[in-house]
Amino acid sequence: MKSNTICVVALSALALIAATAPSAPAKVCSASGSGEACGGTHGFVYSGTVEGSLKTGTSASLTATNAEGKSVSTITCVSSSVKGTVTGSTAVGNITSVTFANCSSAVCPNGITASTTASSTNPWPASAVTVTAPNGTLTVEKLEGEFVCSTIIGSVTCRYSASSASGTVSGGSPATVGLPVGLAKITGPEAVCGSKADWTGTYTVTAPCSVYLT
Repeated sequence: MKSNTICVVALSALALIAATAPSAPAKVCSASGSGEACGGTHGFVYSGTVEGSLKTGTSASLTATNAEGKSVSTITCVSSSVKGTVTGSTAVGNITSVTFANCSSAVCPNGITASTTASSTNPWPASAVTVTAPNGTLTVEKLEGEFVCSTIIGSVTCRYSASSASGTVSGGSPATVGLPVGLAKITGPEAVCGSKADWTGTYTVTAPCSVYLT
């Protein structure tokens, strides 16, 4: 509640003092920023930690398909979070954590877990560009993750990767990010893991309280 109140107060003040500030491409702005002023009511350039969680009422899903293009499994996770850092003046940063919880799949009757390689020691490079302020595109590189499926005959591990993926940033207070990812399979039996997979998820940015691309 305190964070939301700060955002409201900051945005109200910005409407009065930042109306003449010019906007610039490839900058991350926020009411929580402390850098140079951005245009309109978009706050100030923000550098620091960025966190997000699944948009309320949505889930993250991975659909694996075989070489014939038929779906062999679908994994659904109702809880997921993302954490990273950004340098606001360049809109370049890193994803340092992507977690999943409460996952399920019809092909994994005894349970399923999902994880990624994103960490502080193995960050995924990320960058954003403005399309039409305050919205834009986020590109993430070097994505890799796996799920472990528990079946009646044992555990199956499916590992996937993608060199890069791009999604849509909808600026606001809060902002949202939709990131569809086409994944190539690294390891795992085709009967469960397919030959490739597609992952989708829409995240609400929870910190900072607002994000605008200008």
